[in-house]
Amino acid sequence: MKAPSKRVELKLAKLTREFFARHPDVKLIAVTGSAGKTSAKVAIGTVLAQTMSVQLREEEPRTKADVFLQIMGVRLPEKGVFRWYRALRGVKKRVKAERPEVQVIVQEFNPQELGYNAWFRDYLLPDIAVITSVSSGRMQVEHSLEEVANEMITLANNAKTALINRDDIEGRFAGFLTNPNITTYGTSSVAEYSFDEHDFTLEGGHSGTIISPERPDGAPVHLRLLGEHNLRPAIAAAAVSYKLGLSEDGLVKGLDSLRPLAGRMNLLRGADETWLIDDSYSSSPQTALSALQTLYSLEVPQRIAVLGTMNGLRGISEQAHAELGGHCRGDMLDWVVTVGEKASTSLAPAARQQGCQVKECRDAIEAGAFVREKLQPGGVALLKGSSGGVWLEEAIKVNLSSTSDEAQLVRQEPHWLQRKQAFFTANRLGGEKLDTYNSRYRNRS
Repeated sequence: MKAPSKRVELKLAKLTREFFARHPDVKLIAVTGSAGKTSAKVAIGTVLAQTMSVQLREEEPRTKADVFLQIMGVRLPEKGVFRWYRALRGVKKRVKAERPEVQVIVQEFNPQELGYNAWFRDYLLPDIAVITSVSSGRMQVEHSLEEVANEMITLANNAKTALINRDDIEGRFAGFLTNPNITTYGTSSVAEYSFDEHDFTLEGGHSGTIISPERPDGAPVHLRLLGEHNLRPAIAAAAVSYKLGLSEDGLVKGLDSLRPLAGRMNLLRGADETWLIDDSYSSSPQTALSALQTLYSLEVPQRIAVLGTMNGLRGISEQAHAELGGHCRGDMLDWVVTVGEKASTSLAPAARQQGCQVKECRDAIEAGAFVREKLQPGGVALLKGSSGGVWLEEAIKVNLSSTSDEAQLVRQEPHWLQRKQAFFTANRLGGEKLDTYNSRYRNRS
């Protein structure tokens, strides 16, 4: 979405501030971090919605105006000369309403530059700020890790209460905190809100207890999620729920209803009694390593890791891909399959040095065919990638057990399929069409 004028942006900011002044009972939960923001906000919203009216938009905000429009529950019309006027009118209507339509607003803050989170200080005072992670990623391309940490923690300092991920934020950044009302969450037992696992199965997920100051003996829960890093958003949701006074029955029911988001560690049935871990939405050094560690933890007869180029890293790209390749273990992986230039030139050689069998593929079409050939019954293939030029969801598509599961894949809308068709046709020597390739491999039950 094209950013509005500064005048319109400021008007939205002031109207949103007026909304909270008129409706002080409406709670604002702000979520930010280098990674895991969307999973955290959706988990929080899902759990709170068991007993409360929740405002939540799943798509990430691109501009500051997006943040205010999402908070106010107003969508900008796609077309029209007066679309910003119509959006402002919708916001004013909600500000002046005698009773708000929601009790809790869960909002993502997506900083792209330093000073982003601080800019909101004059207009918003979140009741709870959730900081999901501080890691090397797109912001660190131009800024140091310390600067990124300070940017994320700024939101915590400008909130009534802050909830910090103990596992994915280094302790040395605690010096940036000035807010005395700090609580921690994570899978580690040193966090005030944590998860004590009792049992795990690949298909059934994790059973255990949520440990908290409110329930030191633990609340029994079932988390149908895959990967330790995907448990942390659920624990954050539990912490927010306790702080807002949600009943334990609602908390347990909400956590049980959580499912992986599309393209984010979503377990799918593959052809010929195999399993696929769909982590194709995006990729960064932190999330790729977490996905690999999850794959290593599974007790299965075969593991294949399909790793695509991590887009957007620019100056640190070669180093980041080599480091990820260094985490590929020959004793744990039957194959490492790479897709994309940096994955092939930097990740693949490093993986070979670790004793891995490596297959370098020119695109997701070739990778999908290779996985279909090599993956054996009971085996698991992890597919971790990004969008532009990687598109590993298309490699997953031809390995699914059922075509009905294609609805769970990311980027299947017509405009995405057209874009991918153009890419694959141009990229392949024979100009093979995507739909022809897919149909050739759809021999499924």
